[in-house]
Amino acid sequence: MKAIVVDKDYGSVTEQELDTIEQAYQKAGIELERRHFTTEEEIINGCRGALAILGTGNPPITKNVLEALPGLKFIQRFGVGVNSIDLDAAAKLGVVVFNLPGFCAKELADLATAMIMALIRNTVYYDREIRKGNWPKCQYLLPEDVREMTLGLYGFGAAGKHLQEIFHGGFGTRIISCDPYVSEEVKKQYPYITFVSFEELLIQSDIISIHVNLTPETTHIFNREAFRKMKNHAMIINTSRGPVIDQKDLAWALQNGEILYAGLDTLETEPIHQEDPLLHMDNVILNPHCGSYGAGSKKEQIRMVCELLPSAVTLGRIPVRNVADKKVLAVATDYQFV
Repeated sequence: MKAIVVDKDYGSVTEQELDTIEQAYQKAGIELERRHFTTEEEIINGCRGALAILGTGNPPITKNVLEALPGLKFIQRFGVGVNSIDLDAAAKLGVVVFNLPGFCAKELADLATAMIMALIRNTVYYDREIRKGNWPKCQYLLPEDVREMTLGLYGFGAAGKHLQEIFHGGFGTRIISCDPYVSEEVKKQYPYITFVSFEELLIQSDIISIHVNLTPETTHIFNREAFRKMKNHAMIINTSRGPVIDQKDLAWALQNGEILYAGLDTLETEPIHQEDPLLHMDNVILNPHCGSYGAGSKKEQIRMVCELLPSAVTLGRIPVRNVADKKVLAVATDYQFV
């Protein structure tokens, strides 16, 4: 049995971590190969005969790729997002797509917190200026009190829940959330949170933090129209997927005073284009898509990857929680979904 890492140079997983995975796979009779492909054609040509494909980033696992690899049974993502994988095509072909929901939820909440507080308190701006030889004491944007703000969560999954604990529990910040998929049972567990429509989220929030998957519904949902509805002093934080925000419209909103701050761990194009105007804005913090990077999350990530595929091929057991293409549950009858 052969499994192939198709994007070993993506940068999110080290060679040492891949060594650990390779050793775990060997015990299950799985041979792990490490490659780096960037196109559908390269993946097709390089993965013939593979039982599994491992994506450390977001490789293009399209319908064309899936149909060209009839021996493929599993796809393993090293994160939560599966937007580069055609889930419907995978399910129809009986290919199980693994992802790792919740493995870095605390780290994402921590990063969102760091960005929110750094922007409010001007810490990044002051550090940049001091390194230039300046001393801008009590200058730049006047910090508001986060205790008197409203934090709006677009998406109330694991990371959003951790973030509200930090701000509601730690600062007493008012929390609202927009998530049409949250059950009434979950809402009852958070009586101090007001669940609102998307338009109400835009209008009421002083800070919006994004915690959703990238879908056709969420792609570019934060655009000029949305930014016009936000408060002029508002902040937007994105630790989910870059294309949830229309990046050109975000630059326009910041340049024209429609909103005041932005903190971005994810961007539409990564790395960011060097001519992007966001690079020249002091009220913007940019990170290189590393919100999941942390001692705890790395340990959990590698543990889960070491267990999921070996358990599936040796025991036939697959945890439903880690199946991204849920439609496959009715097709892949050879496995026990638990």
